[in-house]
Amino acid sequence: MADDIGADDEGWSGLDEAFTRQVAAVAATAEGRALAEAHTVGDPAVRKARPLGLPLLLRPGLSEELAAFTAAYHRMIEAVVAAWAHDPRLHRVLTLPESLRAQAAAARDTRVHLLRLDLLPQPDGRWGVLETNANGPGGLAVVGRARTAWRPLLTRHGIGLPRPLPADDTAWTGRWLLDLAERETGHRPDDVALLYPHRADRNAVRSYQDGLGALGVRVLHADPRELRTGPDGAAALDGRPVRHAYAKIGMRDLGVLAGDLGPYLRAVRERALFVQNGLRARVIGDNKLCLAVLSDPRFADLFDPDDHRRVQPAVPWSRNLALCEGPTVRRITRERRRYVLKSPLDANGRGVVVGPETGEAAWAEAVGRAAAEGWLVQEYLPSPRLRGGPDGAPVHHDLAVGAVNGRLVSAFVRTGHEARLNVARTGRLHPLYL
Repeated sequence: MADDIGADDEGWSGLDEAFTRQVAAVAATAEGRALAEAHTVGDPAVRKARPLGLPLLLRPGLSEELAAFTAAYHRMIEAVVAAWAHDPRLHRVLTLPESLRAQAAAARDTRVHLLRLDLLPQPDGRWGVLETNANGPGGLAVVGRARTAWRPLLTRHGIGLPRPLPADDTAWTGRWLLDLAERETGHRPDDVALLYPHRADRNAVRSYQDGLGALGVRVLHADPRELRTGPDGAAALDGRPVRHAYAKIGMRDLGVLAGDLGPYLRAVRERALFVQNGLRARVIGDNKLCLAVLSDPRFADLFDPDDHRRVQPAVPWSRNLALCEGPTVRRITRERRRYVLKSPLDANGRGVVVGPETGEAAWAEAVGRAAAEGWLVQEYLPSPRLRGGPDGAPVHHDLAVGAVNGRLVSAFVRTGHEARLNVARTGRLHPLYL
């Protein structure tokens, strides 16, 4: 994919094209080429690491609007998490696997510490919400380091840049976690456990090891199944007390391994162990069915009216397909080009069926499965386009922002030729200056 990216007729006007041309000129220099090749994404143990795309810049004035939108969206997701335990309407819509339902119900946490919001900006200027991720900050940290690395070279070439974002701090992967732990527990950790199944993406693990180590924090590596709890619920690894951890546990792993994670789940549930996003906030906040709640005006009473007015128009029509009536299901089956199906807790582009890219028979089969299993059905939003590619063909793009406690900390753009722009598939990550 070429790096001389610019908007085409189907594009979104929110990216600064003059900046893109300037960066492309700098990237053509020997120093620019070396810098572009130095930053990659992907775990080399799993797949070949791929270079990041060149930096992009949001047009002046949009960063404030985006920050306000992100803060309002964060408050709405937290409102859903807080209400889920006692609102039977939410129990019907936000379904969970049996292995996680009881754990989420027993948990007391409601704070969504870290949230990534994926958007498809629309030609009319509105933000189109694609999905929410309440998990680890992987890509947010990668692009933060890249923005920091590009800054001196771009500045030397006379290219003006906005102020750094919090994730541009090279020790950010450690700093935000320590700040959260101190805020939530009253104690700033001297040691932090990195908990991950042995097959987890090692890039995120290494990033946390480096970030915490740079701040003088001792790091303990362990599979979460190795954690033990005492009679008082206190957590320990090999007899060493553990009060704070970063949990690199995907939702699929959490559901599959739940039966083997009793001590870990107990420690988090009873707040003897601090991990980012806790337990209920993780399984509810990371659930794609949250969009069915945000989209449906019958749930407006859950939210601050100003937040609802700001966010709800940006959420495409979304429902739990299992709760849709027969005529609606038949319409969705008939009009596949208007809809997308999403398995609620899948990640990395898995469990997503894009109607316009799916044949009729395969779509009908997917609708049947989604209705039986309670998947999200969502109005299809076309992704904006950028010029790019060796043949000059336009590529799809989106916009992703990350927030810690509602404050915007990092952002990136993904480009690719597929409608699913996940970097685990064929999407390419571009650092975004705001």
